[in-house]
Amino acid sequence: ATVSVLYWAMTWNIVYRGACSEHGVLLREELKDASDDLASVILNGNCPERFSNKVKDAEVVAIAQAIAQTDNVTELDLSYNSLTDEGSRQLAGMLKQNKSLRHLNLAYNSIEHKGWRTLANALVDNKTLLTLNVAGNSITGDSDPHRPELREIGGKLIGTMLRENHVLQCLNLRMCGLGVSSLIGIAQALIEHPSLESLDISSPMLSGVQERASVSQHLSEMLKKNNVLAELNLTRSMVTDEHFGMMLPAFVFNEGLRSLLLSANKLSEDGGAFVAKLLARRHDISVVDLSSNNLSTPGAISIAQTLKANQGISTLNLSHCGIGEEGLIAIAQGLKANSSICTLVLWGNHWTPKAAKVFYSHRSRLEELVDFDCEFQVVDNAPQVVLAEHGGVRS
Repeated sequence: ATVSVLYWAMTWNIVYRGACSEHGVLLREELKDASDDLASVILNGNCPERFSNKVKDAEVVAIAQAIAQTDNVTELDLSYNSLTDEGSRQLAGMLKQNKSLRHLNLAYNSIEHKGWRTLANALVDNKTLLTLNVAGNSITGDSDPHRPELREIGGKLIGTMLRENHVLQCLNLRMCGLGVSSLIGIAQALIEHPSLESLDISSPMLSGVQERASVSQHLSEMLKKNNVLAELNLTRSMVTDEHFGMMLPAFVFNEGLRSLLLSANKLSEDGGAFVAKLLARRHDISVVDLSSNNLSTPGAISIAQTLKANQGISTLNLSHCGIGEEGLIAIAQGLKANSSICTLVLWGNHWTPKAAKVFYSHRSRLEELVDFDCEFQVVDNAPQVVLAEHGGVRS
């Protein structure tokens, strides 16, 4: 066993150094003295040491070649760098050879539809990659108003890949310029997908009521049949009360979803009532994020009234939802009757002295929380609410 470990460690160093020499690129300080048990190559560009030394396409050639020819690296993080379609092509070649990589993060580079095509084609046959993050790349071409034909290509590439790849468990497509064709293709491919557990399609490029309604309908059809998907992120997706009401029967019928992520949408008090109906039926949904929606006091009251019976929810985020005094008091009372919530986020609502007093009177329950984003400061025997620095209750 010792010989095997040394062999693979030597192989990584030899291949990486040789590839750098062959292609005329400098050795990365982070990689040139890699340890014998190298498993993760972390080169994210959003850190101080790489702000002015981001990874470029030329370097990816050497990195991809070294990973392709070794079996020890399971994680590659190249997020927030300067990779383009050429770098993506090199990584696609690596994915066709390597059998050890499990996690690939390419978020916030400059990869477009041609680069995504090579990656998607490689993933059709790849049987080992579990998580892929391409957030912040215009991979579909949907966002180019001068080339509408790319909208269909983008959707087909994602959908085809998902229909053929039955290993991928987590796919992040946040801010990828997803248009209606891409989203419909994804929804159709996921109807019977056996492995994908987490999907982020937040911040899509949808225009008009008809497109949003069409996406809601196709997502509903998918949710009625797919019980593998546990997390669906629809943040900043222009979901209205009407759209959520359309999807509500599918959410209720579904048995797999555990996280409801609807931050920064267009939900109002009616949307809050729809969510309450869902939580009254689905006690297995553990994470609910409705932050930055205009739920107002009536919407918050509707949700709060479900907390006594629902002893499955663990995270509730209602920050910046326009909730007034009565709504906050209702949440406090609901929390007191609930034993499952361990994370509560409420900052950015309309706190009044009375609401603060009621919450403070329940501080024994608040102290049981793992994370609470508000603190209390008692001034002249009156508790005041401030934003917490580290979570928890202070007095």
